[in-house]
Amino acid sequence: MDGKTRVKTAIAHQEPDRVPLFEAAFSSKLASKILGRQIYLPSNGGASFRYFLQKGMIDSAALSEAAVKSAQDAIELYSHLGIDMIRVRITDFLSPVDFGYGNYGSNFLFDVDVNEIRENHWRISGPENFWSEHIYEPETDAMMCIDHTIHQGGMEEFRRWVSFLEKQPADMPRKAGPGMDGVRAAVSAARDKGIFVLGWGDVAYPGSSPYLTLFLTAMSTEPELIHRYMDVTTEGGLTFVKAQLEAGVDGIIGGNDWCFKSGPMFSPAYFRRFFVPYLKKIVDLCHEYGVPYIKHLDGNTTKLLPALVNEVGIDGHHPIEPDAGMDIAELKHQYGSKITLLGNLDCGDLLVNGTVKEVEAQTRKILRSVSPGGGHIFSSSNSIHDGVRLENLYKMLETVKTYGTYPIQA
Repeated sequence: MDGKTRVKTAIAHQEPDRVPLFEAAFSSKLASKILGRQIYLPSNGGASFRYFLQKGMIDSAALSEAAVKSAQDAIELYSHLGIDMIRVRITDFLSPVDFGYGNYGSNFLFDVDVNEIRENHWRISGPENFWSEHIYEPETDAMMCIDHTIHQGGMEEFRRWVSFLEKQPADMPRKAGPGMDGVRAAVSAARDKGIFVLGWGDVAYPGSSPYLTLFLTAMSTEPELIHRYMDVTTEGGLTFVKAQLEAGVDGIIGGNDWCFKSGPMFSPAYFRRFFVPYLKKIVDLCHEYGVPYIKHLDGNTTKLLPALVNEVGIDGHHPIEPDAGMDIAELKHQYGSKITLLGNLDCGDLLVNGTVKEVEAQTRKILRSVSPGGGHIFSSSNSIHDGVRLENLYKMLETVKTYGTYPIQA
């Protein structure tokens, strides 16, 4: 059974030959060690964002070439490691004014000027004086938005931003070409390797932007403005999702984070009011194409899961963080008949500081408690980041391949 069939079987809540493996993101640094050459993977770290930003500063052809190579390298890595499912984001290869850590749609892509103010510090400028500034910190491999038009101008600038977006066409822009080239390259390479490819789609949310507090405030003080923002950004997001579905991705994953380790950033009532109707449009489009929608959501998601499962209609939930108080065995009991669970080996401590024996023991515990009956795809509790010890990664993969073979006794 190949990886794609394995994943499809698990999502159908049936037992494949073994539990499928997935990682939403993978350290380019570790991947380079494994493959023996320098590579920059999509969906990972500030170094990759910087790499694609710099390629885009050359021209569209250079960016397209880099996107295709990155996607092909990612498929090669996952095939080499025996990982069955991969995520490739169209937005990893693009640089609009409002990065939003990739959570934006087609109407965010207009002509911009990218200028390197100093080493590892860029200013992205667009029409009508909208701009943002970003820095890369090599020590933490983080690309961060440190300033933004809206952060400086406050609510009036946010109103102006929404009005500006409403005037932008939502059809697929030329500037999205390199991103789609990367997606198509992943789909093509994965076809030969039997790997399940997840595209990218979520509602917009400025979770990594300096004006997040302003956005949260506006949910209370200017709810109609938030609805206008969600309307126009979701329209552009649907354009991206449809383009990826037409390109042949096997499913879509969304990656906006709305939760701290202690719980949601806003009330479940606000979630239902401002997010559920818009996310449901994306999920419904996926279902029209007959593919699953998986919601990535870090933190303690307990209070939002009822709406995500019963109202939005998600097909899977990732990554179910144990250090945020998330018990994947309990979620299996509550939601196991409705959604597929993806997770949840601790990558914050265990894969970094644990021993291989501890990794094996916890991996086997998760397999016994969650995998019987299908509906489980094994992954870390977020990603394989720079701090993960390679011996622990290899032990995790080996243990799933050895003890994740069905039938599995609970």
